[in-house]
Amino acid sequence: MGDTASQQVHDGTAGAAHVASRRRRWPVFVRAAAALSLAAVLVPIVVRLTGWEAGPLAYAVSFMPWVTVACILPLVCALLARSWTLTAVAGVALILCDVWLAPLSLANGPTASLAKAATLRVATLNLTLGQADAHAVVAMVRDRSIDVLAVEELTPAEADALRAAGLESELPYGETLPQSGVEGTGLWSRLPMASAEPVPGLTSHAARATVTVGGEPVAIFAVHPAAPGLFDHSRWASDMEALSGILSKPDGPVIVAGDFNTTRDHRAFRDLEALGFRDAVDQAGAGFLPTFPNGTLPMPVVAIDHVMVHNSQLSAVSVTTVVVPSADHRALVVTYVWQK
Repeated sequence: MGDTASQQVHDGTAGAAHVASRRRRWPVFVRAAAALSLAAVLVPIVVRLTGWEAGPLAYAVSFMPWVTVACILPLVCALLARSWTLTAVAGVALILCDVWLAPLSLANGPTASLAKAATLRVATLNLTLGQADAHAVVAMVRDRSIDVLAVEELTPAEADALRAAGLESELPYGETLPQSGVEGTGLWSRLPMASAEPVPGLTSHAARATVTVGGEPVAIFAVHPAAPGLFDHSRWASDMEALSGILSKPDGPVIVAGDFNTTRDHRAFRDLEALGFRDAVDQAGAGFLPTFPNGTLPMPVVAIDHVMVHNSQLSAVSVTTVVVPSADHRALVVTYVWQK
């Protein structure tokens, strides 16, 4: 009897000790999770803050909207661990990311009545080495009343397919620079084009033309800067620098559309903003609209396709994405209004 009681006491003591040990380990585990997850999110945050995008860091900064969501994990873990230092750092990281992300959802376009305002609907689409469904492209143009279409990776065969599908019945004016591979570019318009011409200086072809909106000439550019390599950024850096040079002295209103291979968090994109260009998604407060890759994941994860404007009277009021079969980018469709 005594042995049984003694064993019960021993078992109870051992059980209590085990529970106490688990309770002691729990804060250590949670604190470690907070520290590790915080270190992971701080890498792209520091890159975004400093603009130091060497090697794979240029890819890391592409995911800043997702990093904002990920910042919640170290904050929660730090709170559970009652580590106030980690909590403070995680909180600052989350606030900083929110500040960077906020313009996507805060419309800063026109507030006056738009009933009589002139409009211009611009779309851009990477045709994926000329593999995008030409009939779907034409259907998008027709159904969404596109006025100007910029396309990238336009091959000779795809240019022929687009014409055969009836694109030039919808957009009769164009400047096309087809080429095999990724370097072809095209620009089509429903409105008459003036000064349609190639724009030298980038790895891929670029095109420029002028259309009239609200009685005023508007220059339209279709561009496709090179993508950054995992470790070699030379072509990407050269193209983005060249693009900034091309756009540095706009003569009147300018719209530039294309696959920039750059997100709004990259330093080169902010350099374009410093020139006075405004991203349509920011203007319209359209939220995070990732465009790439389309079709390989449940949804695209990065926003590298853009339409930007340089003019105080031309404002984006809506931005949407469109899935085009066989294209690994989603099309970006922007509606601009002209306010005099």
